[in-house]
Amino acid sequence: MQANCFFLSSQHENIRVSCVPAPYSKEPKPKEKIMNTIQRNSDFPVDDMPILLKEVVRAIRAKTQAPVELIVGSCLCAMSIAAQATVVFEYRDGRRSPVSLYTIVLAESGERKTAVFNHTIKQLLEFQKRKMKEYVNQQSVYEADLQSWNAIAKSKIKQIRKNEEKGIDNTFEQERLRAHYVNKPKKPRVPKILYSDATSEAITKDLAENIGSAGLVSDEGGVIFNGRAIRNLPLYNQLWDGGSIDIERKDRRLIIDDCRFVMLALIQPIEFINYLKKHGTRALGNGFAARCLWSTATSTQGTRTKQLEVQEDNEHLTNFHKRIDELLEQTMDQSPPKVLRLSPESENILSNYQNCIEMQILCDKAKHDALPGILSKLPENAIRLAALMHYFYGFEGNEIQPICLEHMIKVVSYYYSQSEKILTLGLDSGEDDANKLYTWLTSPSSNSMGNCSNIAKSQIRRYAPYQLRNSIRLNRALKILEELGRISIMKLRNPNGSISQAINIYRN
Repeated sequence: MQANCFFLSSQHENIRVSCVPAPYSKEPKPKEKIMNTIQRNSDFPVDDMPILLKEVVRAIRAKTQAPVELIVGSCLCAMSIAAQATVVFEYRDGRRSPVSLYTIVLAESGERKTAVFNHTIKQLLEFQKRKMKEYVNQQSVYEADLQSWNAIAKSKIKQIRKNEEKGIDNTFEQERLRAHYVNKPKKPRVPKILYSDATSEAITKDLAENIGSAGLVSDEGGVIFNGRAIRNLPLYNQLWDGGSIDIERKDRRLIIDDCRFVMLALIQPIEFINYLKKHGTRALGNGFAARCLWSTATSTQGTRTKQLEVQEDNEHLTNFHKRIDELLEQTMDQSPPKVLRLSPESENILSNYQNCIEMQILCDKAKHDALPGILSKLPENAIRLAALMHYFYGFEGNEIQPICLEHMIKVVSYYYSQSEKILTLGLDSGEDDANKLYTWLTSPSSNSMGNCSNIAKSQIRRYAPYQLRNSIRLNRALKILEELGRISIMKLRNPNGSISQAINIYRN
């Protein structure tokens, strides 16, 4: 199939109608339209994704009503893990790049991260579980074969010793022993694909000794950023690059060659902020953040309603899982990866985009120290996404066409705008929290005490929006509102001598 058959864009309306195969261009029935609606208040460029992926996003959204950023980020992770060992992109100068992606999605508690995770990473988990069962049987066979091999080796060595004692020439026996060692049983590779909390040492050992393709993924990203795995960020930079890694240990030497690694963290903003406060200089300064696709989930809480009469679409999600399973089987076969390149027209588009990036670096470098690094990695992330879409959905030929690259440039541009907001606004300002708190304080629909002129701070901690129950964020939001004259804070002495606080609310 040609790439333009798979994309939806306002610039290609005629193409969309004529090229999309009938099963994917059919208008949904009236009931299905509610189910297939993609989140209206999100800026994520879903229409720049292949139509088949867009249908998968719709299907998962219908089941979970979760933010589209969560769904797309998780889908990209699953696609990347499945495909990363079976395809590679080659630049004009011969350099090669994997399609591995690092994705960070910030989402508050209650945004159904786990539900999305289960629908997208489900096939990876099932595949790993199935292969682990096969591995147990293979390991038993291997151990039996090894015992037999050891017994034969011992007998051959014994025969050589006897010949030496008798002065008999051992040339023939030595050749037989060499041949025997060449045929030593090979230990089966552990089909470990997914990690959530492991040391970087354990991950590198498994990558070097097993199938060489894995992902560090978690729907509770705090496990990753507060855990053991993330402590060696330079290692993950090297894994993202896809080059060879030579690690010296006291007892062994590990060589990681052509291994592939993906990362996905669905994490609450406060946990990510706390991580950056502790390790921000290291994480933002050593290139790790630059390699990541960042986004913040647009909340759907309060708008999720169950449509009992709507039939869920499982066809596209089932096909998505089948394709993942197919690529994982190819990964287990350890076959050489397919090589993709840019078409001549796509090369020109990439060159122009790289020039634009250089100009944008000059404009944005004063906004935050990490932004130039993120910008510099956008062209490669765009290529990785384009190669992933081309390969996963079976686009025609080995050359990535302009339409595919152009759409993925729009996608990475969105991710850059998100990282810019997170770094320049979300992590340094409490204004959003302050506005959210004031809305809650003055809105009877959200707060049963919204008509009151004052409220105890303890009540706010108990009943305010979840993210504002964190004392640091709450105190910062209260301070901002007090400085703006929207509230005042009184200290009251309780009968037992303790001090409590009450908030006076001033309405506009």
